[in-house]
Amino acid sequence: MASTSEQTFGNRLEHAHTLQTALKKLTGFAPDNPALTDVNLGDFLDTIEDANALVAGTGQALAGARSDRRLAYFGSAKDGVAGLITLAGRVRDNVGSMAGGKKSASYKQVQKLVQKISNYRPPRKAVSSSPPDTNAQKKEISRSEASYGSLLQAGRDLAAAVAKITGYNPAALDLKPAALAAAMEPLAGHNKTVTEALIDAGKATANRAKLYDADLTGLQSQFQQAKAAVASQFGRRSPEYKSISGIKY
Repeated sequence: MASTSEQTFGNRLEHAHTLQTALKKLTGFAPDNPALTDVNLGDFLDTIEDANALVAGTGQALAGARSDRRLAYFGSAKDGVAGLITLAGRVRDNVGSMAGGKKSASYKQVQKLVQKISNYRPPRKAVSSSPPDTNAQKKEISRSEASYGSLLQAGRDLAAAVAKITGYNPAALDLKPAALAAAMEPLAGHNKTVTEALIDAGKATANRAKLYDADLTGLQSQFQQAKAAVASQFGRRSPEYKSISGIKY
């Protein structure tokens, strides 16, 4: 389902198409501004439609990247994916089963790293596919990205820590130091993919905003200019002006 914001952008474009259609019906309408001619206005509306589609596409790509990363980090019993948190817990338990148990210095070191990983909780709801458009949202996303970076570093630190523990040689292949270090690379890949998707979505949103809101050349401005052109040519009391005056942006 489209967000309220996306519905608003779509509605504005729909209203602009309605205005264009009404302008076509005005016999003799000849705006001085070339941007308001039927061909040029139509091309501009097509550009906006493409921009809306790009925002939607990059937003979906961002949502997918975030969902994949969330699964990789936190796992899913339903999907049979353990995730970093489960993997870290198994490492801790293996170290706890060694000589010295939970009282050993090695266990305490590993436990601190595992707690750092397991104490982080992702948002209960999936992050919106809409890219940020306010400073508050940007700050929230920045915190989220930093948290995933910290989780990745804690995972790398865990792999490095167990590699130094004398006698640490678990039977499970995925718990061995080399395997743990290798397991961090796909997580780093997910972080990179999300970052790139954020950049793409942000650019698409910023470019789309200019098409709607830019002074003189934006859709809102052209909407007003078109009405002013009709008023100038036919007069505000004319049937021509009345036919388009009620079309709202």
